[in-house]
Amino acid sequence: MESIVYHGISATPSAVTFAVELLPRLAYSTRDNPRLASFGIALERQTGVHAIGTDRRRDFDTWTGTMSFTPAGMDVFSESAVGGEYLVIRWNDEGTGVQRPFSRPQRVAPPAVLQLGMALRRSLVGGASPAQTEALVQRLMAALDTLHAPPPDARAMADLRQRYVRVLERIDDEIGRPDEDLSLPALSAWVQRTPLAFLRQFKQLTGMTPHAYVNERRLQRARAEIRGAEGSLAEVAAGSGYASQSHMGTAFQRALGLTPAAYRRWVCGNDARGAARHGGKLHHLSAHPIRNHPIQDL
Repeated sequence: MESIVYHGISATPSAVTFAVELLPRLAYSTRDNPRLASFGIALERQTGVHAIGTDRRRDFDTWTGTMSFTPAGMDVFSESAVGGEYLVIRWNDEGTGVQRPFSRPQRVAPPAVLQLGMALRRSLVGGASPAQTEALVQRLMAALDTLHAPPPDARAMADLRQRYVRVLERIDDEIGRPDEDLSLPALSAWVQRTPLAFLRQFKQLTGMTPHAYVNERRLQRARAEIRGAEGSLAEVAAGSGYASQSHMGTAFQRALGLTPAAYRRWVCGNDARGAARHGGKLHHLSAHPIRNHPIQDL
């Protein structure tokens, strides 16, 4: 499965050239282009090692809904044996007139910002018009200021993550069973929280409600099985925990703007084609994440 890259020019007075990339769930080892600033949102949990502004590598565990900003000039290395779907916008900050701290803030995206990221994913996969795609990019870029707001208490968030990581893992274990109870009362009982407290804390950690998170994980599993090109769509639906193939179709249309059959054709066609076009168009590039597009070459 390949990356999707969209190139465009912002409608702001400075007319900044940008590139949007939807990175698939693939193993990677990469160093970001330090000439570009970037804003990324994790659409899927991933683990690995990274080095930010230093040669010292540290383990990372980035959850769904985590957003980060990397200023131009900061060296970032990242490596993962599995990867995870990731949406990133890159641009050349020179001439924008915007001064931001030379740091790499990272925090959970507010639910509205995460929804914008998922809407942009739908735009890229579903082939929306350039005007629609670029409008979403502008709205996401406006959310950069939320990254520099006072962060939540780091120790409290770490304690919550330690407790709730069991929930994420159990959801992934049980997601393929349509008869498994993944309701709010059942999930909250796993960590001995009231449903209301569980709902609030889960959104703090992922930017999503538990119901939305379960739906997203089910969608990701179905997409992975379709990309594997094994089994009928009915088998994919059953293996991903959907009540029926029709139920899966509704979920795909809502999240990606494509039916499962159209998504399978899209995946197979892109893997075979590997073509790229410029001028406000989608670029379906190589089967490996393309993380270092120099803006002046777009």
